[in-house]
Amino acid sequence: MLGIVLGCVNTRQNASTDGSKFGKITENKLLGVYKGDLPCADCEAIATVLTLEPDNQYKLEYVYVGKDIDAFSKQGKWSLEEDELGLEGIDYRYKVEQGQLRQLDLSGSEIKGNLAERYVLKLLQ
Repeated sequence: MLGIVLGCVNTRQNASTDGSKFGKITENKLLGVYKGDLPCADCEAIATVLTLEPDNQYKLEYVYVGKDIDAFSKQGKWSLEEDELGLEGIDYRYKVEQGQLRQLDLSGSEIKGNLAERYVLKLLQ
């Protein structure tokens, strides 16, 4: 009887070490182009495109919709730590979810409130 209980406990531990409820997150699963319109305090939206490339390089582009401002573009290295994506030179991180990235606040917490669902970049198919 003890062997059965220990076997169950061990199985549960192994299942929970993958870091995500969607299965083990690997860098190859993240590759692609993510797009979304993020909230903006003084414009219609921030049209955002994030490209994650196989060599751990990223390109991030912002366009401030409804403002006469040049597009912002940044490139660098990206890294994956458990279920969070970090971009070199960018202060905030993204939580990796199935088919999307959710921007976290500067303290690393999920953004709450009415606009929370707009802080999402969806993977383009």
